[in-house]
Amino acid sequence: MDVNMANVQIDNGEYTRIANILLEKTVQLRLNGTQYSIILTVWRFTYGFQRKEHDLSIAFIANATGITNRAIKKELKILIDRNILLITKENTNTKSRVIKFNKDYEVWLEGNKKTPPEVGNNRSPGEQKDPSGGEQKGHLEGNKKTPKKESKENSKESIYIVFQHWNLKKIITHKKLTDTISGHINARLEEGYLVAEIIEAIDNYETILRDNVQYFWSYKWGISDFLVRGLDKFKTESDPFKNYANKFNPNGLNKTNKKSIQDNITAQWLSMHEEAEKNGQA
Repeated sequence: MDVNMANVQIDNGEYTRIANILLEKTVQLRLNGTQYSIILTVWRFTYGFQRKEHDLSIAFIANATGITNRAIKKELKILIDRNILLITKENTNTKSRVIKFNKDYEVWLEGNKKTPPEVGNNRSPGEQKDPSGGEQKGHLEGNKKTPKKESKENSKESIYIVFQHWNLKKIITHKKLTDTISGHINARLEEGYLVAEIIEAIDNYETILRDNVQYFWSYKWGISDFLVRGLDKFKTESDPFKNYANKFNPNGLNKTNKKSIQDNITAQWLSMHEEAEKNGQA
């Protein structure tokens, strides 16, 4: 495997099941880019977690797609009016409304007969928002992470999604979403990390951890330790598949592997030391 390529596999169970007929009918809809982005997000966070519906706020969908709240609100209403998406439970003061994709394509309603706007005009990403909070003009200009403040509703939902994704990996499963875990997830989100970036880093960590042939990292963290010590190491930008690859040269380990092994040893030592302190053995 080329370690410089994204390691996208479905063998580890990370995929979204969609009936072929729904894909065929959906691509025949006259939708704009924002509307398709909303549908893909609904699929990802419903079918992608083996569930039929989920509470999805406008703020959360905007964060997931990188499109402004105003554009999401407008296009989401159209999808609901056309019976493509259904509201199964209205929002309350503490919870977002619950949304599901309507599989009964025979009741979908026709939309506006006008040709959908071009990408540059329909806010997908014509009026595009950097999910970390700022607006951006295009991918060519780069994307610098900027800390942002999420609404309580959006933050709570994002924390739950990260927590649930971690437990699906069954590295170290946590029975409860404690205040400590919530605090660690929220701290990373407030630093500017997107939910998708944290999930991707978790996926990278799991792949490297479980493949002892191609990679040498073997230490298991809980979610809090991963967020504090591992997220920056295993995010895709850090190139973890190269850093923790089992590559040996004739003179022994190369510099990259030496440093990575030292990181592994240090992480294990710190965790053991903290555990000893808790038990009064340090």
